[in-house]
Amino acid sequence: MSSVLSRYFLKNDRLTNTGLLILRLAIGTMMIHHGQEKLANPESFAAAYLVPLHMPFPSVMAHVAGLSEILGSWFVILGFLTPIGALALVGTMAVAGYHHILTSGFNIYLLELVVLYLGGSLAILLNGPGRFSIDAGIVSDLLASDEAETASSAFSDHGYAEPAPVRVHAQSSAGSSNAGRR
Repeated sequence: MSSVLSRYFLKNDRLTNTGLLILRLAIGTMMIHHGQEKLANPESFAAAYLVPLHMPFPSVMAHVAGLSEILGSWFVILGFLTPIGALALVGTMAVAGYHHILTSGFNIYLLELVVLYLGGSLAILLNGPGRFSIDAGIVSDLLASDEAETASSAFSDHGYAEPAPVRVHAQSSAGSSNAGRR
């Protein structure tokens, strides 16, 4: 399990970590704007995007979409709970892509932005946030404490115990050595 966490959160290549940071900042900051637009007028968003998809409770779903984009964006920007944030962005962009295809077909001008956000969010979801994230700090601390715990319990796991105190008895050999000299 620790190797999976290390590969996902603790990449060693500085260039990869820098690229993931730039991607997180770009996707996250731009998606905040989309979430704010949805929450500024949720009824209009619901009527234009969710009603044509026959989504249940369109007004509630409009709020959910807006909050998902804002909270997911902040999670991605900070690198905190990044998989959850990226998944929220992937979900909203997948629905947006489906809406555009359903209502306008494969219109590149409507799909290009959705596909870029979807692809970037999916890349973050699949590759992790990189070392320059809060998640990496948390995982690093967890793995370090797990290794320390494993090392301290290594003796007890293998039947070893604390060494027993050793008693040293001093014998007086002065009497026997003097007896032979007389």
